Amino acid sequence: MRNGNAASLKKMSVEAYIAFEETADVRHEYYDGILTPMPGTTTYHNQICGNIYIALRIILKNTFCKVFMENVKVQIEGKKEYTYPDVLVTCDPRDLNKQYIIEHPSVIFEVSSPSTKVYDKTDKFIRFRKIKTLMHYIVVNSEKVDIEIYTKTGNEWTSESFTDDKSDLDLSALNIKLPISEIYDDILEGDKKN
Repeated sequence: MRNGNAASLKKMSVEAYIAFEETADVRHEYYDGILTPMPGTTTYHNQICGNIYIALRIILKNTFCKVFMENVKVQIEGKKEYTYPDVLVTCDPRDLNKQYIIEHPSVIFEVSSPSTKVYDKTDKFIRFRKIKTLMHYIVVNSEKVDIEIYTKTGNEWTSESFTDDKSDLDLSALNIKLPISEIYDDILEGDKKN
């Protein structure tokens, strides 16, 4: 099973899933016993994730918040649902000594491609909204400057779109602003800055 072939696994317990993921060659999302392999990414996707991670690490350096990317699981609901956000931030003391699974993120970023954009903005967002501590969910287009930030105020979610790199994302839950230019730094210079 080391090759990460989820098709042969059928239903799996949470404990078996967590043990399996530690040695699997491919990451898997987990939903109520079913594993779904996660596809590979493009160089743009990888660079954008790195840019977000580095910018947030610098901004949040002297805080209790921790930033993680891609290979850290988030538990969405009880012990039924796990996934790997592209970048996440947690400031919750209950998460700060965890090694494998974050349960209380404040901010989640997903870097989308044409094939994942609709899923990231609909089904995945619906799933992430189950996380009570989540205050910002940000979907970043990997092919052009196009960002949708969803912000929770009380029990309501609002959204704001950005299509240029001259603005900042207001991450009020962290009390910071993240320049969009940092997210797309050194990515498709000619295309992204138009």
